[in-house]
Amino acid sequence: MVRSPSASLNRRQFLHLLTAGVGATLCIGTGLYRWHRIGRWHAVTRSRVMLGTMISMTVHHQDLRGAHAALDAAFDAMAAVDRCMSIHRADSDLSRVNAAAGRLAVPVAPALCEVVMEAQRLTQLTDGAYDPTCLPLLRLYGFYRDGSSVRHLPTERHIAALLERIGAHHIVIDTTQQTIGLLRAGAAIDLGSIGKGYAVDRAAAALRRGGIAHALIDAGGNILAMGAPQLDGETEAGWRVGIRNPAGTAAAPYFSTITLRDEAVATSGNYEHAVWLDGRRIGHLFDATTGHPVERGVSATVVAASATLADGLSSSAFLLWSRAEAALGSCAKEILLYG
Repeated sequence: MVRSPSASLNRRQFLHLLTAGVGATLCIGTGLYRWHRIGRWHAVTRSRVMLGTMISMTVHHQDLRGAHAALDAAFDAMAAVDRCMSIHRADSDLSRVNAAAGRLAVPVAPALCEVVMEAQRLTQLTDGAYDPTCLPLLRLYGFYRDGSSVRHLPTERHIAALLERIGAHHIVIDTTQQTIGLLRAGAAIDLGSIGKGYAVDRAAAALRRGGIAHALIDAGGNILAMGAPQLDGETEAGWRVGIRNPAGTAAAPYFSTITLRDEAVATSGNYEHAVWLDGRRIGHLFDATTGHPVERGVSATVVAASATLADGLSSSAFLLWSRAEAALGSCAKEILLYG
């Protein structure tokens, strides 16, 4: 009698082959599922409240799992910048530098040296109108005070006395030892006009390390575009971004739209952050050479190669206004003044 090969299998051999067959089927199925996940473009958007604003990131990628992992890393990178540069955290490197003003230099992260040096460069470009040591001036006018007791405009005498603490020349940076010090007691640095842009750049770097080439990062109007949208297999010219009109309506919220590709845009204006003193609305953008708020115009928008530069240049352009193009044109790709 001739037996078929299968008839000679014992129970253990049969179960082994059956398990191997099921495993092969699962592997093939998983492979097909993975191919499906990787083979088409996915648009993934994530948002989180950070840096005192809403952060939104959209990535277009062919690997859904990779997209989420890269977004996690990007948000972590922004959180690291906040831990280093926030004046609202007593344990940040920047707060420790401010607390030691007039006494000693403080060891800091290399990133803080990098951003403060960029801020100093903008001080030179604006002839001192933009200055990272303006924090005492902002506090004098009642900014950054929870339940502020400031209700009246400061006198010229108070402003003149405080201006002695203002000036980028008070900052001493040692890039070899990685330290920053402030020569004048009472001096203090605020990077609110440039730090958010730097955080956006760090997020973009994290996305690139994660294999992302096409993304849009929006940190409260500080926007960086990587690549271009990938929709239905078609590559767009770039990311369309609307420039907000402070006086706009729900039907017409923007006064202009631009297309960005591998560049950044930021807008600065006095229409968002302000205090009321003696019945007068005071915006948060100050000319550091005079100690007075700048009240001309509504907003200044700058397109630049990086979010750090766009952030700092938009504040600088608002402060300089009619002189912005002459002073900043070599650094900015485009300057839009509204108002």
